[in-house]
Amino acid sequence: MKDYCKYVNVFQGVDEIDLPKPEGVAAAWKFIKGLCGNNSPAAALPFGRLMAGCYDSGYSAGYGTLRINSHGPIGKIYDHNQFKGIAHIQDEGTGSIGTYYNYAVVSPFVGDLAESAKARDFDQERAVPGYYACRDLWTMADCEVTVTHRAALHRISFPQEGGKVSIDFSNDGLYPDDFYKVRTAAGAAELTLVNDHEVAVCAELHNLPVYFYVKVEGIKGALRLWVDDQEISEKEIKLEEGRRFGVVMDAEKQVAITLGFSPKNAEIAKKDALNNTLSFDEAREAAAKLWNEAFSRIDVEFDNDRDYEIFYSNFYHTLIKPCDFNGESFYYDEEEFVLEFATIWDQYKTQLPLLFAVYPDLGRKIVATFLHVAEATKQMPHTLMMCGNFGKFSNNQARMLAEHSIVDAYFRGVSFDQKRALRLMVADTFENNQFDEVVNNVDEVKSKAFIIDITDGCAACAKLAREMGEIETAERFEKVAAKWVDVFDPNTALLKDGERFYEGTKWNYSFRLMHDMEKRMALAGGKEGFAALADRFFGFVNPESEDACFEGFNNETDMETPYVYHYAGRHDRLTDVIDASLTYMFTTGRGGLPGNNDSGGLTSCYMCNAMGLFPVSGQDLVILTSPWCKRSVTQLANGKQLTVTREGEGRYIKEAFLNGKKLDTLAITAREMMLGGELVMHMTEKAEDSQLA
Repeated sequence: MKDYCKYVNVFQGVDEIDLPKPEGVAAAWKFIKGLCGNNSPAAALPFGRLMAGCYDSGYSAGYGTLRINSHGPIGKIYDHNQFKGIAHIQDEGTGSIGTYYNYAVVSPFVGDLAESAKARDFDQERAVPGYYACRDLWTMADCEVTVTHRAALHRISFPQEGGKVSIDFSNDGLYPDDFYKVRTAAGAAELTLVNDHEVAVCAELHNLPVYFYVKVEGIKGALRLWVDDQEISEKEIKLEEGRRFGVVMDAEKQVAITLGFSPKNAEIAKKDALNNTLSFDEAREAAAKLWNEAFSRIDVEFDNDRDYEIFYSNFYHTLIKPCDFNGESFYYDEEEFVLEFATIWDQYKTQLPLLFAVYPDLGRKIVATFLHVAEATKQMPHTLMMCGNFGKFSNNQARMLAEHSIVDAYFRGVSFDQKRALRLMVADTFENNQFDEVVNNVDEVKSKAFIIDITDGCAACAKLAREMGEIETAERFEKVAAKWVDVFDPNTALLKDGERFYEGTKWNYSFRLMHDMEKRMALAGGKEGFAALADRFFGFVNPESEDACFEGFNNETDMETPYVYHYAGRHDRLTDVIDASLTYMFTTGRGGLPGNNDSGGLTSCYMCNAMGLFPVSGQDLVILTSPWCKRSVTQLANGKQLTVTREGEGRYIKEAFLNGKKLDTLAITAREMMLGGELVMHMTEKAEDSQLA
């Protein structure tokens, strides 16, 4: 099998942005979010349950030097990276999500147990997909970790006698901060020394009981429990909330630790730790194989190594989340359970359509999870994380995004019970008192952006209902969908002023890809007037404007907005924006992303643009753009294959052919894409020679 892992830099986007100086139209764009990618370099598998990597309590993955930085300047807790140990379960590129994990911190130390959690320097940091390692400069111990589907495997090598290892099972979150609360005290806990080399732990972390089981080898004597930095003689303890607790061991020259974990029950965690049959090196090799299999679903061709690194590093960080926790739901009894939607707002536009198109098993489980959750909670999910607060963020960002995603899955052939899905969509919209203000009286809604979300969501639901022959249900959704026009100002052709636009202004939300773009453009006087309005937003005219300003790919609010030019018949403008975005916003290295990756939302957006296939969420539509790849071959979820080839010089598309037939417009349906075949784009250097729609 081809070694795709050799192209991947797992450190891409883990730090402050370090991008080329923008020129041309890109110089007019304004970033509003924290200028960092927030990715984690931790060892992980594609959609794996566990991540394990360096922990120093930095924002937001527990790695690095940064304080919380949703907007504005970036503050630091350290002037350079530090090391406190190896933690398990980390966020991937999120912003201020409020749940930061970093559980079961494994720390080498010497001397006093109270010193084991201190931050210290480290070096010899290295990582590849599925493996992370560094050397702790306090103990000089080399700390390696890899993961399987069910466990994390540690190998800690001490150069001299006297080494010890602590595992802190109470750790939850980042650095102490009284205002932002990025660190959480553990709740009640039970710890049991099963024997000299095994410990079972149940701890309430983030209002959810979670279970650990650890097996160790290469220690002197037996494991001991500790509470609040003091070793205790008991073999079994129960603790009230607010305590610190863990185990400590005296090390031989090399310690091996196998950790099982479950948010469901203790038996799963125990089996995960004890049933592992792989050595550390075998597990590392197996992880690399799994990553290469996942990457092989999309094979691309570039002219240079730099673009290979950018593409497959973005691909890698697209596949970390969500996580397959099949059989471990803490909401319901059914098998399918996928976690780490933090949040669907970040993931629904490009990541989930990409996963539905390429990874059939995961796609099926995602939709099943959404439907199970809707039945269990009477609400379609907007955020789904490993915590006891289901409603986290559900009222902040957007509305009806799970409905968009379910319809996207339908257009890509994902298998699910469509009647059940439609029934739950009806309940979510009309019966569970979630969207009464939009259904009954749009004027009462304070957030105009929410109305756009809900009306587009209803339009997506209506499409599914009509295809199922449920005409009355479709008409019910369509009645709500038509209300989008009520929140636009006919004098400006923009959204009316609203009390709240999440991470943007009325300008950002006025260029969403809506379900009735012809009528939307008519508000601006038609295609020409709408294109002129977009020119102002993207900075082709009045680039100094502060109110009308594209946020670039620094923020997911604007991810799809360049594609309004497709509807306006200005594909040349679309090409200019995407070309500038890929030139100035994505590069190699630790600062290679323009903003928070947000669980794969940003990196998948790069992939869609680089391949020239941009999905319009909630619609049976994929808009074409000039691909950066010379050629891409995608193994689709249904077993078919789609090849996209770029022919000729230049950045503009002169014409495109799907399976030998010239396209009348530079777009295809998602279902056409899923039929596979060959898409050929003939390029030109002159904008005036390009196909404009």
